[in-house]
Amino acid sequence: MCRRFLPIVLVLIFCVGLKPAAVLSPTDNYSRIDSYARNAPDSYARSITSLSDYLTAPARTDMDKVRVIYAWMVSHIRYDMEAVNNRSSQKYYSEFEYANRVLRQRKGLCTGYALLFKYLLKRAGVQAVNIRGYARTEDKEAGRPVQVVDHEWNAVNIEDEWFLLDLAWAVTTGSEGSNDFYFLTPPEVFISQHFPTDSRWQFLDQPLSKSEFDRFPKLYDPYFQLGFGPDFPRDGQIRAQGIAELTLQNEQSLEYLCTVSRFGQSKGSEVLVKVTRYGNQHQLQFNVPMRGWSTLHIFARSRTNSRVKKYDCIASFSVYNS
Repeated sequence: MCRRFLPIVLVLIFCVGLKPAAVLSPTDNYSRIDSYARNAPDSYARSITSLSDYLTAPARTDMDKVRVIYAWMVSHIRYDMEAVNNRSSQKYYSEFEYANRVLRQRKGLCTGYALLFKYLLKRAGVQAVNIRGYARTEDKEAGRPVQVVDHEWNAVNIEDEWFLLDLAWAVTTGSEGSNDFYFLTPPEVFISQHFPTDSRWQFLDQPLSKSEFDRFPKLYDPYFQLGFGPDFPRDGQIRAQGIAELTLQNEQSLEYLCTVSRFGQSKGSEVLVKVTRYGNQHQLQFNVPMRGWSTLHIFARSRTNSRVKKYDCIASFSVYNS
């Protein structure tokens, strides 16, 4: 994820604790469940059966089971960067065999996360499925077709209601630990960057087509965390003639920063941005310094009195300047 900081050091300190015999409860924002999972003895992680039994033994509800297994996985299974360019090493003859391999090696790619999560929950009596589909991972895909089915995530059934998770992205997009934005993400938000090959796993009243998905901008999770809703811009391409405009919707008062780079590149030059607000409408007007295609990155932060000037990258768009 692209982030931009002004030079100030911000230190966050937190403490957690839990006795293994304690009963798990999500009422304290999962902190006790997460601590129990993080501190699970390695001796229980020798098999899917023993690990699932240990993790879920104190759980009162299916939600507790889902959370404790998620928390163990994002803290104990690392994303296998070496395997990204060596997909042959990820071949398997059965899902269960591959899930056991990921557990044994403590590393995997998206499929490995999805399958291990599914089988740990299956042992705990909770229904989960692994979902294949398209994921918008690069800025050059803003407003353009995502060509390859190369991602996998999960849906889990909790008390007859389906929820979406992406453990691989929870691990790879977290700046400090895991990124819980991808834990039980609302489907109308999840669809912005995930498109399943089977439309029933969208969980939308009106499922989207692949062509609609392909037109979306590249959105980063801070977009939603800063209060922008699921009514995000549906067109990830912007046409400009020296100056371009974009309208976003947010009830909060925000500060913006924009950069423009050569098409598909993450590092760009800051450009002057003029923001005009009409109610919840934020109209951004900015200069586009180069002709042809380029990539616009939008950064934002809450307008507060804090001395910490940290802008999060919320979105990227493909801009054509004629």
